[in-house]
Amino acid sequence: MPVRDGIRAPTPVSDVALCDQGGRGPGRPEPRVGVIGLLSASLGDVIQPLRHATFRHLWFSTFAWNFARWMEMTVTGWVALQLTGSPWQVALIGVFRNAFMPLAGPITGALADRFDRVTLMKGAQWGNVLVVVAVATALVSGYGAYWQLVLATLWLGASWGIDWPTRRALMADLVGPERVLQAVVLDNWTMNVSRVAGPLLAGAVLAVWGAPGAFIALALSFLLASVTLAGLRGAGQRPAAQRRSMWGELAAGLAYVRGDVAVWAILVITVLMNCLLFPYLQLLSVFAEQVLRVGPVGLGYMGAANGVGAVLGLLVLPRFRSLKGQGWAFAGGSCLACLALALFAGTTSFPFALALLVVTGLGTSAFGTMQSTIILTRSSPAMRGRAMGLLAMAIGSAPLGALETGLLVELIGAPMAVAANAGVCGLLVFWVAWRARLGRSQLHQLQRS
Repeated sequence: MPVRDGIRAPTPVSDVALCDQGGRGPGRPEPRVGVIGLLSASLGDVIQPLRHATFRHLWFSTFAWNFARWMEMTVTGWVALQLTGSPWQVALIGVFRNAFMPLAGPITGALADRFDRVTLMKGAQWGNVLVVVAVATALVSGYGAYWQLVLATLWLGASWGIDWPTRRALMADLVGPERVLQAVVLDNWTMNVSRVAGPLLAGAVLAVWGAPGAFIALALSFLLASVTLAGLRGAGQRPAAQRRSMWGELAAGLAYVRGDVAVWAILVITVLMNCLLFPYLQLLSVFAEQVLRVGPVGLGYMGAANGVGAVLGLLVLPRFRSLKGQGWAFAGGSCLACLALALFAGTTSFPFALALLVVTGLGTSAFGTMQSTIILTRSSPAMRGRAMGLLAMAIGSAPLGALETGLLVELIGAPMAVAANAGVCGLLVFWVAWRARLGRSQLHQLQRS
């Protein structure tokens, strides 16, 4: 078995492995054996990065962090609705969560290319612990208020802008360009399993112990994410490089990604998805309470359904090895998510709503996985932090979408607002992907060393 960059490459599946016990040749494999063989080979290839102890520590930390994030979105939205009774103020929580991300992402991306990446991540995670503990203390003592949720979500959004581009750049450093897709799939696996488990636990804790108990559980999750970073000591140190001003670093990163048509198109589509599609996540509590009328446990099921679809997507995505295939998966998944969400907004059937959220999760899984994979694969190690920082800035456009969605909710109601935004988003994503030729052979020609 060959070894590349310290990671064993997968052993090719031979024709013999496709033969059944009756001696069928490779031209007529047993369908069941063929499917099992493909899934086994895919799984074996995906888990290769976990052979590295340092990557395992990073992966465990990411799991705990993602669990806390998805739980926090469910809990904060519900608590905000209970404190205010206003869907508009629930939507504003999404605005506050993403308010600092456009600024934090590019700056911390540049810092991640200059300084120790693990130190930046530790600062962000321990800050999360302190903020969530403060809110939990206020709720337990009976002094919880909406403004505390606002301050907490402002920091949690800023810490995401600090941590996420740094974490993704470090991940690519650890596995090398050959294993970026597998590492991103593993990373997204933690996120999407957390999308199932986090909302389920959040709904259960809210139903049994209320807001104080939910924020205590959140604090423990963020604490676990912080403690597990101890195994990364020394992994994020950066080599000495020519120093420029911060503005010079940012300008160099912008010029770098602007010169790649595929990467630039991904950034534009990311802005569209975060402005027009993803604000629905903050409104799931409104759908659960006022449209579907299923309460906090039903809200947990809705968040979990989204995660189930995303996990299912990760079983298929590792097969897309070429940049052409990754481009198709990215654009197609984005459009599929838009269509499914538009249909979700128009239904009052809880089972059908759950099924459509599964499909939405499937589409957003392709969007999120290929989004980072293509950018990390096409970026040089010296530019990864800044490339991911600009991606974080594109994701940080979400406050504009959350604000626009909140205003639409006030004018025409949550179902119509979500449906209209999803429809417009799908059309614009298709147009940008077509103009940039994502998924066509030109994507290969644009790859840079």
